Amino acid sequence: MTVEQFFYDHPVFRYEEFALFKSEHAAIKAISVNTALTYYVRSGRIKPIRRKLYAVISPNQSVDSVSVDPYLVAGKVTQDAIIGYHSALELLGVAYSSFGQLTYVTQQKSKPFEFDGHWYQSVAVPIALQKKPVTDIYVDIVNRQGVDIKVTNAARTFVDVLSRVELCGGWEEVYRSVSSLAVLNIEQVINYCLLLENTRLNAKVGYFLSQRQDAFAVTKQQLAPLLAGKPKVAQYIQGSAAEQFQLVKPWNIYLPLSVINQSWEEPDAEF
Repeated sequence: MTVEQFFYDHPVFRYEEFALFKSEHAAIKAISVNTALTYYVRSGRIKPIRRKLYAVISPNQSVDSVSVDPYLVAGKVTQDAIIGYHSALELLGVAYSSFGQLTYVTQQKSKPFEFDGHWYQSVAVPIALQKKPVTDIYVDIVNRQGVDIKVTNAARTFVDVLSRVELCGGWEEVYRSVSSLAVLNIEQVINYCLLLENTRLNAKVGYFLSQRQDAFAVTKQQLAPLLAGKPKVAQYIQGSAAEQFQLVKPWNIYLPLSVINQSWEEPDAEF
C-alpha cells in the first residue's frame, strides 16, 4: 500500500494507524513517523485536528477549504472512542434538533476541543461498566467514508440520554428525540439499565418506557426488574430551579411537571 492509498482509505486517522502502516511497509523509527507527518502537514496533504489526530486534504481542496466529517473526528478522537448521547441520536436519525456539539464516550482522559466550527467533548465510561467490564456493550459499527466508527445502539442511547439529560439539550429535546424511535429492543434497554446499578435511573427509564408501552410493546413483566430496582426513598429528578415537581407512582421519583405534562413553556430553562 502506498501513502496515497493510506490517505484515501483514512480520511481521518490517528498517529497510531499511520505508524502501523509505516511499520508494515518498512522498518521505521518513531522519529521517522513524526518527520513524515510533519512533511505532509507542511506540504498541505494533511491537517492536524488535535494531538495525534489528522484529516486528509484531497487534491481539489486546501487547508482552509477542507470539509471534515465531524462524526469521523468524534469517532477517532481516542483509540476507544464511542459516539454517544445526543450525537448518537443524530446518527440514528431521531434527534429533534441538530447540535454543533459532538459527544463521545472514552476511558481515556480527553480534554474538550473545537475544530472546524464543532465542539467535541468526552464523557467517561460509567464506572459500573468498567468494573464488569462491558464497556463496549450495545455498540454498533457505522461506516462513514470507508472508515468504521463505533456508536451506541438505540437501546443504550435511550438509557444514556435519560441518565444525562443535561448533555442532550434538556428534557424537551430528550423526550421528543426518544419518542421518534420507531423500534427499540426493550430487553437490551432493561439489561443495560440494570448494569449501571443506579436506582434513580431505573425509575426514570421505567417511567419513560411505561409512557410508551403501546409504541414499544412493553409488557408489565419486562418492567418488573426496573420496578424492583427503584429507589427505596422517593428521589427528585433534576429540573429547573423554579420547576414544580410531582411524585410519580409507582416509580418513587419526583419529576418536573413539564415532563409529566409534556409542556415546554420554558425552553430556556436549565435542566
